[in-house]
Amino acid sequence: MDKYAIVAQVGEGAYGVVYHVKCRTTDQHYALKCHENNKDGSMMDSTVRELSCLSALRGHPNIVETLDCFLHDGKISTLMPYLPLTLFGVIYQGRNHSGLLPITFISRFSLEIANTLSYMHGLNMIHRDLTPANVLLTAETLTVKVADMGLSRHAAKSISSGLVTESYRAPELFDTEEEEEEEEEKEEACTAQYTLAIDMWSLGVLIVDAMEATMTFHSKNFPTYKIIKETLSRNDHDGDSMWNPLRRIALELLQYDPKHRLTARMLLDDSKWQRISDAITDVDIDRVKCYAGC
Repeated sequence: MDKYAIVAQVGEGAYGVVYHVKCRTTDQHYALKCHENNKDGSMMDSTVRELSCLSALRGHPNIVETLDCFLHDGKISTLMPYLPLTLFGVIYQGRNHSGLLPITFISRFSLEIANTLSYMHGLNMIHRDLTPANVLLTAETLTVKVADMGLSRHAAKSISSGLVTESYRAPELFDTEEEEEEEEEKEEACTAQYTLAIDMWSLGVLIVDAMEATMTFHSKNFPTYKIIKETLSRNDHDGDSMWNPLRRIALELLQYDPKHRLTARMLLDDSKWQRISDAITDVDIDRVKCYAGC
């Protein structure tokens, strides 16, 4: 750690703290994640999962790269490229909300995330916390680098419903005993299996959030599960030809039944969606950077 000087703390969570650091000898800038330990000083399961997942996924063009790993003050620390721009920043921070993100950019970032998920899902690995804050973007080209693998793991049939960030949580992961009044719906939801499809739901929410410049399934006064039920019954943008491709993809990802959702591979094979992504221009990229306050 003596090799690096801390510039600023840029993030903190239950599993660790992320710093912006600078190499004292080269002046290169990096992100340094210092993973938390358990109370007894042992390594947390999340750290083991994240390091093993990053090792298995090393070299993928749309996954954040681990450059070094070492012990600092008895804690595992991982060095990564410093990528301060996130999808969260593009959608919300410093953005002129009277403007819309180019559909070409929305298509491109969704396909790059799908490329990541297709690779992970091929290894039977689930990200489990795909949010705008966990999707990093390179400064020049806004290329996706998916990060934060602390909750990633191999697919299982059951999971605690609270692990995926609520606004991006698939409906089958909610504890509907408190959300639903109809007994049949409660029974069906409680027996739903936890599958790779939860990541695809999260991707669908990212697309809609980018399209609407709002957190679609978040409200301080209304449960997320009920927002999902209400939103899926709407027909927004029906008459707007520009939004029809977005709406089609979003609805195919936001299927209530996980068995009916697009898979990552299916999204990558969607030729119409790919053509929209291929049409992105430098003007579109510069426009997105302006929305993000770059």
